[in-house]
Amino acid sequence: MTGTNRPGDEGLEADALLDGLAELSERELRERALSALRQRRFDLADKLIARGDLGPAAMVESLRIYQAELEIQNEELLDSQRHVQEGLARFTAFFNTLPIPELVIDRQGLIKEANLAAQALFRLPRAHFRQHFLARLIDGQDVARVVGCWGALGDQASLVLNEVRFRGDGEVGFVGDLHIAQLPVGGEAPPDLVCAVVDRTEVVRQRQSLLRTGEQLRRSEADLRERLKEFATLHDVLILTSQTDTPVKQVLQRAAQSLPGGMRHPELAEARIRLPEVTAVTTGFSETEWRYVVPIPLAGTQVGDVTLSYRSLPDEDRDPFFLEEERRLVESVAAHLSVYLTRVHDQGRLRESRERYRVLAEFSSDWEYWLGTDGRYLYVSPACGRISGHPADDFMADAELFARLVAAEDRPLWEAHLESLQRDPSADLETLELRMRTRDGSERWIEHVCNPVLSEDGRFLGRRGVNRDITERKGFEQAIQRSEDFLKTTGRLAKVAGWEYDPATESLRWTQGALTLFGAACAASAGVTALTGLFHPEDAEILRGAIEQAVATGTPFALKARLLGEGAEPTWVQMTCEPFMADDGVIKLLGAVQDITARVEAEKSLRQAARVLESTAEGVIVTDDRGRILAVNPAFTEITGYAEAEVLGRTPKVLRSGRHDVAFYAEISASLARTGRWRGEISLRRKDGHVFPSLLAISAVPHAPGESTHYVGVFSDISQLKQSEERLEHLAHHDALTGLPNRSLFQQRLESCLQRAKRYDRQFALLFVDLDRFKEVNDTLGHAVGDALLLEVAKILAGQVREVDTIARLGGDEFVILLEDIPAPRFAATFADRLMDLFAQPFQVQDSELFITASMGISIYPEDGVDRDTLVRHADVAMYQRKNAGRNGFSFFEKTMSEGAMERLRLVHDLRFAIQRGELALQYQPQLGLDDGRLYGAEALCRWMHPQLGQIPPKVFIPLAEEIGFMDALGFWVLEQGCRQLDAWDRAGFRLPRLAINLSVRELQRPGLVARVESILEATGLEPARLELELAESRIMLRAEESIEVLRALRGLGVTLAIDDFGIGYSSLAYLRRLPLNRLKIDGSFVDRLTQDPNDDAITRAIIAMALNLGLDVLAEGVETAAQVDFLLAEGCRHGQGYLYSRPVDAEAFASDWSAGSHR
Repeated sequence: MTGTNRPGDEGLEADALLDGLAELSERELRERALSALRQRRFDLADKLIARGDLGPAAMVESLRIYQAELEIQNEELLDSQRHVQEGLARFTAFFNTLPIPELVIDRQGLIKEANLAAQALFRLPRAHFRQHFLARLIDGQDVARVVGCWGALGDQASLVLNEVRFRGDGEVGFVGDLHIAQLPVGGEAPPDLVCAVVDRTEVVRQRQSLLRTGEQLRRSEADLRERLKEFATLHDVLILTSQTDTPVKQVLQRAAQSLPGGMRHPELAEARIRLPEVTAVTTGFSETEWRYVVPIPLAGTQVGDVTLSYRSLPDEDRDPFFLEEERRLVESVAAHLSVYLTRVHDQGRLRESRERYRVLAEFSSDWEYWLGTDGRYLYVSPACGRISGHPADDFMADAELFARLVAAEDRPLWEAHLESLQRDPSADLETLELRMRTRDGSERWIEHVCNPVLSEDGRFLGRRGVNRDITERKGFEQAIQRSEDFLKTTGRLAKVAGWEYDPATESLRWTQGALTLFGAACAASAGVTALTGLFHPEDAEILRGAIEQAVATGTPFALKARLLGEGAEPTWVQMTCEPFMADDGVIKLLGAVQDITARVEAEKSLRQAARVLESTAEGVIVTDDRGRILAVNPAFTEITGYAEAEVLGRTPKVLRSGRHDVAFYAEISASLARTGRWRGEISLRRKDGHVFPSLLAISAVPHAPGESTHYVGVFSDISQLKQSEERLEHLAHHDALTGLPNRSLFQQRLESCLQRAKRYDRQFALLFVDLDRFKEVNDTLGHAVGDALLLEVAKILAGQVREVDTIARLGGDEFVILLEDIPAPRFAATFADRLMDLFAQPFQVQDSELFITASMGISIYPEDGVDRDTLVRHADVAMYQRKNAGRNGFSFFEKTMSEGAMERLRLVHDLRFAIQRGELALQYQPQLGLDDGRLYGAEALCRWMHPQLGQIPPKVFIPLAEEIGFMDALGFWVLEQGCRQLDAWDRAGFRLPRLAINLSVRELQRPGLVARVESILEATGLEPARLELELAESRIMLRAEESIEVLRALRGLGVTLAIDDFGIGYSSLAYLRRLPLNRLKIDGSFVDRLTQDPNDDAITRAIIAMALNLGLDVLAEGVETAAQVDFLLAEGCRHGQGYLYSRPVDAEAFASDWSAGSHR
């Protein structure tokens, strides 16, 4: 039917339709009738039946089809209800398993709902909860605060009460945070409150059984019209009750209007649907005697009713005035409305639960989450942002984000957790404690809880859980652990252990420290008897009595006792005890035992220290915090002259010397206040007025942090020490022999002079003075004479300088004179001339007169240099230039001298590294028989091939080597290389009878020469007789006695000895006769002029005759002509060497020249 047609119009339309139907076939009529039923045109069906155009059988068939359509719609409605129930069941399961305790109360505080966590927390069964007001679960001291807060909620959505004291069943109390939030409800009723106690509220599962109604339609022809009306009414109601989004009042009103149409007399019927908040009625409804009322149940309780009433009825229809079919229709409508209201109620509860959970989750400090079956997040609470720094959307979009945030140290634990989930997703897993890296890079500890969510039939729906920030708790745990470690460590360091004694059971317990401190025997002692048995017998009785008295009277005690151990000496311990009353009324003992052996020893040491203090040589003074003297020791009186009675009560100011200002004493006070000590030198005054230097140390004796009660000062008279320091200072800057300034002091004065000259534009001169041939004085007359001569020279030089000038001894026979502020360089020349006159006079040394000259070099500032090193170097260069020019004079520095000096310095430097750089080499000159030309030996000669300067002559680098002390290294290298070459020739088949190697006098005087030669011979395996060592005649006689001893030792090895360059020295025949020589070599300077100079002929003849008379072999050096050979042979000299036979050549050439034959 359409809402725009009037009743009269509908009748005309129906008649016209019937007239048209008369012309149709029965099949077409059935289709049209079925269409009319679908359009709810029940009046058209009545007329068709009345006219007989459509038989009952066809109409019943059409009704069956229509009934099937209604059943399909009913199934769809039930399926929708089932989805709603499943959704409600899933949410209820989540709410009930929520790990946070939750309570729902009304405005009067009556508990309406409580989850399992709350029941477990308060230890009350669910039934008892519904008999409780929240106030009964709160401690009486907090009831007023809690009730007042929820009463004052007003417009506030929520509030939090911290540290509320609760009590559960059996008065078991606990403290928790109470979160209160208003819950939105429909209607005007005041909203309920939700309370979260520590954990979250679990929503009480609610189950509603859906009523299934099904009515069997009567298929009898008699009640067909009523069934059609019933079907139409039920169809309207079903359509209405499936529209859950339509307001309830509108649904009920339309249902009430549809209900009369299903009655026998729809024009007389009226309907009313009544609920507590809503009533829907038709226009003419009134409660007559002809009414039928059906209650509307909701969750087992009647919440309203459906009333059908006839305004009037024909007499024939008054008994019964409601047919059974009409009653079933009203009951069906009431049942559908019940289902509808249940669904509306459930959806409201579902929305309410969702809103409640949202409120709880948003106000929770914990990070809650829900994972689906695929492992992706279905829900993440806002708290995740506060804990991790990542918003919830990040986790919803990236299921792996949490795993990446787990700290690397805990990644294995997390991966094991994930593996467990993969094996059994529905398994309950233990709680994890993990470290998480937050978005800002910091690290936080979280407690990860993850539990499965299962449906009622056990299907796995996902996992839900909580991530709780436990960083603060972890910090507390670490602090507690550190505190425990600290207590253990301090107990161990202090050597303290605890004990507890129970007299009732005779049990004695020890802390772990007892085992460490006193061994297993003490820690394992089970009673007083066993315990006292560990102590010295004298102390055991005292300890036993103290324990018995403490047990009997509760008297504490503290005593020292000796604990007997494995060692020879007992351990001193301090036993302390504090009795206490246990819960059972028995007195027990709690105490500590500390190893005080060190303290006892310290007390003993203190007593000894007191005795030492009385006998110490340092003065000791003790004052109070105001500086008044409390005590002094005997040494104080001995040092200062004050008796103890004279200074007690006075301050140490009595000892002040007056040599220190106020700032000095202020610094002492500041140091004592800052560090508690001061140490330094101070001048003190004795009682007799004499001032003496003292080394004073003051220490504060602390009583409490920042507070000192006494000061102790220890001082000593360091007068002798200061004198020694002054002497040491003088020795450090002055020459020990002459008393003149040494090199260090001279450099300081030269630097000061240089600064003054620069500042005031002045000149000064630097004179280097070196004694000529002083070494010969030392070597011939001895060091004592040499030292005496140096003293005389220093005295004369010192007498010639002005007060502003400086004379210093740099070492050996070198002196330097600094002439300050000279008017012109000629002043230095005049001064040098005066010195030369003095050196022209004999020096009186040990009752003898000695003549010695000096060479001087002069440099002038600023002409010859503007810095200290340049001036010194140039004066030194000038001095050596004077020596090279003939000594006994002075020279001013010239630039050309510097060039020669630089070349010399370069040679000196390079010579030191010539060996390691491989620049030195040996050449060999053969020694032959003059009569037969036979090879008797060779002389090894050292050559230096400089990489830049070429070959350096021996006459240049040998004196340099002697001057810089390089001869030891050079001589050892020549000796070793020569012996190794001789050995190499032997192994190559070339045997040289003898090899001559020069030995310097410095090597001869150096200890260990003999051992060195012996080791080289052993290393090379050479026969000692094949090695000949040559010594210069002029050098060997300088230390003849010492040389004789060394030469005899060398001769004892079997080596051959020879004197080189004989004839140019001044050998004493007496010493020469004593030398263990084998050969004498005539210097080449005599051989060179043989047969040309009668004097040289005579000298050579005399040398040969003398050597032959002494039994020595003779060898002539520098043989170059046949005439020289004839002369030497005629005089009896049989061997020679020189350019006549061969120049010196390298080893390879020498072997090549002489290996074929040993004659020339």
